[in-house]
Amino acid sequence: MVDDAMQEQQLVDLKKEVCLMASIANDGFLQAWKAFEESDLNLAKSVIVRDEKLNVLAEKIFKMSLSLIALQAPVATDLRTIGSYLKIVTDLERIGDLAVEIAKVVVRLEAKPFSIPLFQIPEMAKKVKEIMDVSIKTLHSNDTRSPRLLDEMDDQIDRHFSQCFDYLEVSLEKNTSYIKEGLQLIKLIQSLERIGDHATNIGEWTLYIATGSIADLNT
Repeated sequence: MVDDAMQEQQLVDLKKEVCLMASIANDGFLQAWKAFEESDLNLAKSVIVRDEKLNVLAEKIFKMSLSLIALQAPVATDLRTIGSYLKIVTDLERIGDLAVEIAKVVVRLEAKPFSIPLFQIPEMAKKVKEIMDVSIKTLHSNDTRSPRLLDEMDDQIDRHFSQCFDYLEVSLEKNTSYIKEGLQLIKLIQSLERIGDHATNIGEWTLYIATGSIADLNT
């Protein structure tokens, strides 16, 4: 016989682990961006090393989820929650990978001063920080209103990406000596843009947990 109290506690424990993973992924991104802003090579290298924490936690969450499904026979609503958490974990893993990519930009450029003015890149990163903050708070609270803010926030990030990409393209055309740095900055803005997409995905899955309806916020 299924123990409802046990199943409920296991779902609570599962959410705690997912929220912990979200906090670690966000911290990785913040530290990677700080390393970029401050040209801190040691901090960048530490971000790369610490990414293994996310992989270990993702494996733990996967095993907890399988155990819940196999031993507790969850009802449809709880299965929806478990499946959504697994999707969220995938997005958090990718955010961790993208934070590592940002840190690798710092390493590849050897933390040297930039020759190319950064244009709107810092503003783009600020918007990514904001969307991550809203996404993680939504995950904690199961708020059904906040995820709908993510659509416009992601659109703002996409606009910054387009403008920054065009700016870097023109800069490289004007001065070919900027090629190495310019290509790394393109990798940087691509990583920022993708983090915004994954943060939006987390909002979509959180909304699905609460409502049972999948909303495409990433349009």
